[in-house]
Amino acid sequence: MPFSNLLVAIDGNPSGQKALETAIELSKLIGCPLAVLVVEGPLPAYAATVGEVEEVKNEKDAFFERIIRLAREKAKEAGVEVDVSMHVGHPAEVIVREVEARKADLVVVGHKDHFLGDYVLGSTADRVAHHAPCPVLIVR
Repeated sequence: MPFSNLLVAIDGNPSGQKALETAIELSKLIGCPLAVLVVEGPLPAYAATVGEVEEVKNEKDAFFERIIRLAREKAKEAGVEVDVSMHVGHPAEVIVREVEARKADLVVVGHKDHFLGDYVLGSTADRVAHHAPCPVLIVR
């Protein structure tokens, strides 16, 4: 088998959901378990009071709990064994570290285009593709 240790990285965005669905289907076809990495970026620095910071943190916690629950449910519906973990930090760095730690042989990520005029700016998917020690499947 060419791949036996799949990792998908999601963050709650639609492109991540497409990546999750693709990874679940691949995992099912190959017959191997799937590691789901939920990546939470750092809290925004614009909150003015401790209460506002706590409110933002609680909202993010609830959001990511839903993401984790939905990932487990989708995998279970497909009959795929899944291991879900969550890490906080810069998405590309977190994903590459987790790929290395798990010795993943394929990482699946979603892609969001960021345009500035006629130029496409770098994305997390681009950075992961440049730094991951294994093949990267970028799902649009």
